[in-house]
Amino acid sequence: MKRLFCLLALLALAGCSALPGPAQPVTYYVLNDPGPVQPAQAPLPGVLLLREMDVPAFYQEARLAYSRTPGTRGHYEFAYWVEPPAKRLTWLLRQRLEASGAFAGVAPLAGGIVGDYQLNTRLIDFYHDAATPPGNVLLLIEAELVRRDKGSLLGRRIFVAQVPVARYDAAGAAAAMDLATTQVLEDIVAWLAKVAA
Repeated sequence: MKRLFCLLALLALAGCSALPGPAQPVTYYVLNDPGPVQPAQAPLPGVLLLREMDVPAFYQEARLAYSRTPGTRGHYEFAYWVEPPAKRLTWLLRQRLEASGAFAGVAPLAGGIVGDYQLNTRLIDFYHDAATPPGNVLLLIEAELVRRDKGSLLGRRIFVAQVPVARYDAAGAAAAMDLATTQVLEDIVAWLAKVAA
C-alpha cells in the first residue's frame, strides 16, 4: 500500500510539471544598419562583386549569441534573428556599398555579372559579452579585396566594433548589435575606397 501511495504521488508530481502555464515568448529580431550613409567623394569606375560571407558553424544558427565566461559562447534561448547573421550582414553590406556609390556597380558574386573587384568577407565573432553586466557587443569581420583581372590581393583587414549594451537582456544586445553593424560597415566601405584606389 505504501508503494502504491508513493507511485501515485510521483505520477501526480510529474503530471503537474507537464501542465500548461505561462511560457517565455520567443522574440525575432531584425539585424539593421541604422547609421547614415556617406556618399563617396569620387566613385571608382569598376564593378565590385560581393561574395556571400563565410561563417563559422556556431553562427549559422539564427539565434543571438552571448558569452558569460571568456572562451565560451552560448545562444539565447528565446531570442532569434529573422535570418542568420552572416546572410543578413552580406545583404546590409551590399546595400551600404550601393548607397555610398563607392563603385560604379555592386553585385553578388553568384549573379553572373563580370566584375573588376571581388570582396570576400568572413564573420569571425558576433556576440553579447555579458561577463560584466550589462556588457558589450563584439563584432569581428575579416575582409579581403581582390583585383579579378590580375588575380591579386589588394588588401586584407579585420574590422572590430565593441559597443556597450544599454540593457542586460536580449533586446539590449540586439540594439547594440545594430550599432556595431553600422560601425563595421562604415569602416569597410571607407577602407575599400582607399585600397581599390
